[in-house]
Amino acid sequence: MLLILVTAALTAACALSPDAYEGAAAPRAAPIVPIHADRPLLGLALGGGGARGFAHVGVIKALEAGGIVPDIVTGSSSGAVIAALYAAGHDGRRLEEIALDLAKGDLVDVVLFGRGWVRGEALQDFVNRMVNSRPIERLDRPFAAVATAARSGRMTVFNRGDTGLAVRASASVPNLFVPPVIEGEEYVDGGLTSPVPVRVAREMGADVIIAVDVSWFARFGNRDGGSMGRFARSERYGLLTGELAAADIVVSPRTPPSRLLDFDGREAHIAAGEAAARDVAPRVRELLARAAAARRAAAAAALSH
Repeated sequence: MLLILVTAALTAACALSPDAYEGAAAPRAAPIVPIHADRPLLGLALGGGGARGFAHVGVIKALEAGGIVPDIVTGSSSGAVIAALYAAGHDGRRLEEIALDLAKGDLVDVVLFGRGWVRGEALQDFVNRMVNSRPIERLDRPFAAVATAARSGRMTVFNRGDTGLAVRASASVPNLFVPPVIEGEEYVDGGLTSPVPVRVAREMGADVIIAVDVSWFARFGNRDGGSMGRFARSERYGLLTGELAAADIVVSPRTPPSRLLDFDGREAHIAAGEAAARDVAPRVRELLARAAAARRAAAAAALSH
């Protein structure tokens, strides 16, 4: 009897090993080709933070209320979830409806065996339903999800192929999510290599970039000196501050305390995002106007020569 139970457990463990995805439909990292337009382009880079990612919805709502609609969207971890849905054409109000209607089971599929206790297929399927099963290159606006190759620690920018799987890879927090295997490589949390993917948005052609930081640092600021001191010495803090320094505007919602997969505070997170971005629109318009003027000056100088 014991042998039968052990065999069954091992069989289940094998069945729940990381899923392998290959072929044309799998997400892939194509060379980034900057988008060119007659006007300056606005990028929105959304960072990771687990359930605090609901604050991104509030930020988008506030931007749209001020007449600001980004042209390019990038995301890491939970930021990739919101970024993908936004790139698929869901506006801020619709994103809020989706967020408030979510059941935890829509995104979290618990497993008993494997490299984590959340499989990730539910998240992948949810995103693909929300984008009508369109690949990244067919979304309404340019989008990229950042993930991290587990073996090498290399940042990977998924900008083609299966949108849901790209987001799942980006959001696969180590030891929590079972890492998906894409073309023979395991992928984990994009926040490990690009906590808020500002530089990716710049590479994609954004002239002005709004970064939204919903990290632990954004929530606590400098109020906890001991913890902040340890975090400030970490490699991840260096990555975060480097990305934020490359942005033109940084929005840092003061979200309430929450666990990584705690959906109970979603309304408060959304409200925090709205409050943080409420007065951003005039600054965005000013920066876009400056970028347009710089373009005109450069074009005039080129003609004069």
